[in-house]
Amino acid sequence: MNPLFSLTPSELGPMINTWEHKIGGTLEVCLEITGLKPLVQLDAQVAKAQPVASDPDCRRPDVHSSISGTVTDIKKDYITIREEGTRVAPHVDFPEADSRTMLENLRRNGIDIRGMKQGCTLIVNAVPHEAGMDGHRILIEEFNDIMTVGLNYLKKAISPKECALAIPKGVDWTIQGCTGHEIEPVYPNSLPELITKAVTGRELPPQVCVIDAATLYRIGRTIHGRHPVTLVIVKIGNTPFLTPIGTPVGLLLKIAGFRPGEHDRVILGGPLTGRTIYNLKQGVNPNTQGIVVLRSPSGTTLKDNPCVGCGECVIRCPARLMPNMISRHAEFRLYENCLSYNIASCFECGLCAYWCKAQRPILQYIRLAKKELAAQPIIEDLREQQ
Repeated sequence: MNPLFSLTPSELGPMINTWEHKIGGTLEVCLEITGLKPLVQLDAQVAKAQPVASDPDCRRPDVHSSISGTVTDIKKDYITIREEGTRVAPHVDFPEADSRTMLENLRRNGIDIRGMKQGCTLIVNAVPHEAGMDGHRILIEEFNDIMTVGLNYLKKAISPKECALAIPKGVDWTIQGCTGHEIEPVYPNSLPELITKAVTGRELPPQVCVIDAATLYRIGRTIHGRHPVTLVIVKIGNTPFLTPIGTPVGLLLKIAGFRPGEHDRVILGGPLTGRTIYNLKQGVNPNTQGIVVLRSPSGTTLKDNPCVGCGECVIRCPARLMPNMISRHAEFRLYENCLSYNIASCFECGLCAYWCKAQRPILQYIRLAKKELAAQPIIEDLREQQ
């Protein structure tokens, strides 16, 4: 088996707490706020767990400061905070109320609640998203009680008709209150759409919500600690790092002993579905499970080459789409033409770009087309994915 596709959990080294290392100065976190409204001003003093940005449409989760400090910069996409002091925001309460109120309380405390529906089938996805991105195994093995707290809250909030736990075949992970389902540990079986099919036996059935194990942990930790979660586990190589959200990628790589070259690519997430960062000062976000460095001599170089019509992307597409045609139209900004090729059904597995003989940036073209279409009042499901 190609090791890039294996989802079997690997051995983990000892966890490293970044704040226990000498970083050669004061920690400065960079919090992503793309599309959100800042709630703080430049030079403001903020407390740990204080909200610093929110969604005017009340759809995406609020962003909170992961440290106590001073706001040093505010940009369209990021807020930078320099650590200073030990201020902590007041505790919050999570009273048992109606479903809408309980979910809204989660959203305001940094939890993405999109897709959570009353009476749905709730699937907790504990299969590593990509090869090596299995740091959440620590959460399941060591903080199972906290995850149970999160599950119990969701049961009261959305009253799921069934709770399932998807795990890699061959492991014995369990969460009280969930029915276990073993998944063949081969990529892309870990993606929500394929997890849904494996658990329910149906493609895209209504009233199904898939959340990953890390999200369930964050819900449980938020409820238990009465504070938004400000830490994230990020795996680099075989080493998991426990670090504040917004910690610069460059700092984590330095502690891990990686020194990216001038033309290397640093990716938040896995090599198939992750996103290349443009600056090592960019911070990790709550959904970052791993950081990958692709060395320039060995990494695949994507180019704006013309499609050679080999059909490999069509053959490999698990959604049975035509990525070649979607990318061609997107390349020439004919975004609405992508609708006739069912672009909304693409779940961005990245296999099309991996197998492309011409080394075209197919996934990037698809993401671009989705973003452009989402800005237009054309199809609601695309706007929900952004």
